[in-house]
Amino acid sequence: MSVKIGVPRGMYFYKYYPFTKAFLTELGAEVVPSPQTNKEILDMGSRYCIDDACLPVKVYHGHAHYLKDKVDHMLLPRLTSVVPREYICPKFGGLPEMVKYSVADLPHIIDVEIDLYKSKSNLIKSLYEAGKMFTKNPYRIKRAADKAVREHNLYQTSLLKGNLSGKYIDGDDIISNNSGPLIGIAAHPYLIYDSFINMKLLEKLSNRGFKFFLPEMLEKKVIEGKCEAFEKRMFWSSSKDLVGSSLYMIDNDKIDGVLMLTAFGCGIDSLSIDLIKRLEKKAYGKPFMVITLDEHTGDANFNTRLEAFLDLVDRRKKI
Repeated sequence: MSVKIGVPRGMYFYKYYPFTKAFLTELGAEVVPSPQTNKEILDMGSRYCIDDACLPVKVYHGHAHYLKDKVDHMLLPRLTSVVPREYICPKFGGLPEMVKYSVADLPHIIDVEIDLYKSKSNLIKSLYEAGKMFTKNPYRIKRAADKAVREHNLYQTSLLKGNLSGKYIDGDDIISNNSGPLIGIAAHPYLIYDSFINMKLLEKLSNRGFKFFLPEMLEKKVIEGKCEAFEKRMFWSSSKDLVGSSLYMIDNDKIDGVLMLTAFGCGIDSLSIDLIKRLEKKAYGKPFMVITLDEHTGDANFNTRLEAFLDLVDRRKKI
């Protein structure tokens, strides 16, 4: 009987789950992801998480709570750095402790650290550390890691082409192939691809006939190029991706409007969005709106703001 490994559907899930699933499955484990976010999961997360955490962290706690009695182990990796010389959001690094001390009666936690700040070799060490739970054979672990990298690359290539029909994304029948105005959506993956958090945003845009452009549809070199305009190198990966993709969307004449999603209480986003707003007002006149999400955001309020933004895009398109 295979060991069940729980993977909460939140935070880094929408970026690294194909890698995670391929690696653990190749080692003989049964990977058990939590279901799509719903009100019960959000309520559980809000109940067990600290009050001043951002919405995605609270949702992550809810997913961990859902899985705790259904698996033998739970994967809560500590993501310190996923790009050399850059750090990820501090809350990613603190997630294992936050969940451990907030949700009672958890199964054994796999909390290997991923820290590529100084060297990519840390990833290899971390994979071997995790792999030793299942086998002592280093060649088998390497084979699992190679398969995981292939799956990750295929997934990223699929997103780059605008294919959102993958089984890892909520609302998996949505493909932006309409003929209406093109909306750029600047946000982190855990806000874009969780349809409960974002009030089914992609579905609503598709139903209205709008096309959409997402950060994952941009090659990294384009994002890097946009961020080279600043005097100093950006050292937060999540902030760099948000700023670089936003500036591309604002500067691209084919994109008719830019909609930003952010979670209330996100410190990195507050700085990034302020910078983007200043640049947008200074150099462009494109419709631009920021919608802030938290556990109290209602569908009616979200729809009102979204409709106002889309109406503005429509009017500008007709001028």
